[in-house]
Amino acid sequence: MSPSDARIGGKKNACMFPVPHTRSRSAACKILAGILVFLAAIPDLAAQSQTYDIFAKALAPFASAIFGGGSGQPGAMVAECLVTDATGPLAAANGTRFRLAVQAPDRLRVDVVRNGGKLTACRDGKELWAVPGAPMRALAQAAGFDLDKSAPDASSPPLIPIALDPQMLAFLPIVFDVKDKGSEGTPPLKILEFGLLRELREAIKAPEFSMRAWIGEDYKPARLAVITPDYSLDIAVEKLGFAAQLDPSAWQPAEGDQAVRLPASALNQLFEKMLGTKLP
Repeated sequence: MSPSDARIGGKKNACMFPVPHTRSRSAACKILAGILVFLAAIPDLAAQSQTYDIFAKALAPFASAIFGGGSGQPGAMVAECLVTDATGPLAAANGTRFRLAVQAPDRLRVDVVRNGGKLTACRDGKELWAVPGAPMRALAQAAGFDLDKSAPDASSPPLIPIALDPQMLAFLPIVFDVKDKGSEGTPPLKILEFGLLRELREAIKAPEFSMRAWIGEDYKPARLAVITPDYSLDIAVEKLGFAAQLDPSAWQPAEGDQAVRLPASALNQLFEKMLGTKLP
């Protein structure tokens, strides 16, 4: 998930361009401008080097799985998580487990487990399918989608709003304002608080958010907190893995499933309903 839609279930659509074009080049220029502003604002970048080194090492495999890394770098990730606290419209998500799978350039699957049942929504390029049919149809209607318009929407924006090649990914950490919040636990977890640089967030009109990550010695997050003006989520990362790619079957419904079909751009709103709505 992208900085412009880092809040889970956010209503603004995140998108990914598999190849550069005018809009992605414009966004990339804004990111580079943000980097220059950031560098000019910090007279002693060396004082921040250790914090940013930890952040960069933690971010790198995620960025590679989302944007597509170079040779030998992961192109996919799977995270199994537990929502340990939730407020606002997503308060019903407290105690919910979910599995998130991402594969560059344009695949994202969410499995939400609650009350012994599982809800799945999967974006595969410009197509979105969701199962089981009856509850997902109800959630889609609650989110305001016309189920008669189920064909892939050619205008659905890609998953991430910009295209970054592997060389540019090295600069990605410094578009964030990262603060060291100390350590806690045994073994100690480094706590980093981060969000997009204000100037960059305003330039690309990204929603306001901040995050905290509790990072282990292996540079993998054990816990994440997401804070927006509307809600907050506290998430325990129970399992995290990276791979070159996932099996193609991960992006298709099981044989016999009666899947609801929606435009790919519906995923974020549908995920919000999956987390925030109590179902029988």
